Amino acid sequence: MARFTRLELSDDTPLTPQSQDTEVVSEKPAKRYKNSVADWMREASEQRRKGLYEAALRSYGRAAECERSHVAAWVGQSQMLILLAEPRQAEMWTISGLKVFPKNADLLAARAQAVCRLGNHREAIQYSDAAIHSEGATAYRWQVRGELMMATKSPTANHCFDSAEQIDGDWLVRTESANILRFYNSPLKALGRATAAVNKTPEAPFAWLVKGICEFESGFRSQAITSLEHVLQLDPECKDAKYWLATVQSDTGLLKRIMTFFRRR
Repeated sequence: MARFTRLELSDDTPLTPQSQDTEVVSEKPAKRYKNSVADWMREASEQRRKGLYEAALRSYGRAAECERSHVAAWVGQSQMLILLAEPRQAEMWTISGLKVFPKNADLLAARAQAVCRLGNHREAIQYSDAAIHSEGATAYRWQVRGELMMATKSPTANHCFDSAEQIDGDWLVRTESANILRFYNSPLKALGRATAAVNKTPEAPFAWLVKGICEFESGFRSQAITSLEHVLQLDPECKDAKYWLATVQSDTGLLKRIMTFFRRR
């Protein structure tokens, strides 16, 4: 059973992704919301910067429901579904989005990322090519390109992530690139990106959280504990930091040392 049974759109929206185990429906007309599109997008951004992806998904959905033509809300929902390990739903969402916004580059990139996570690298490259060669440039398109290079074991992945950071210097770009690298079992490379994010914005708890996880997965247990404890200094209620700190503190280190040895070979 899919984790998400509702994605938000207004009642007059004809395009809703469907599958056998997923029902995507709207609840009520957008007029029930007092917040504006800008309010929902701002809330989604704040939640995303805390790593609260399910909450951000709902907020992006409210924004799309308020204003169906707000393409960034569609892209945001697709990205959150991918980050929540729901690539199949993300793919369906991008298919619907591209019917409303044909050839939108960031939706093409989201489609590429979803398809890549589903294992169809050839199709993913086609969508990524279309996104990269579209007018303008965004960090997300290059992050997805970097993911495809990681998935296909291309040596140009780092160049793609560097390009993303040159386009957008926001610490979140570095942090989300780090999480992509973690997804492809490259915690040491991820650690470099996460450390750069922390150096850029040391007051961001989520950046420290990702750094701590990268350190743990790279075999640096004591450094991970320090980073995760720092997260709780910045945000004492961070559940993810509490979970990971308990995980790191209870780990003997043997398994991580073995994993690190083989990764460094």
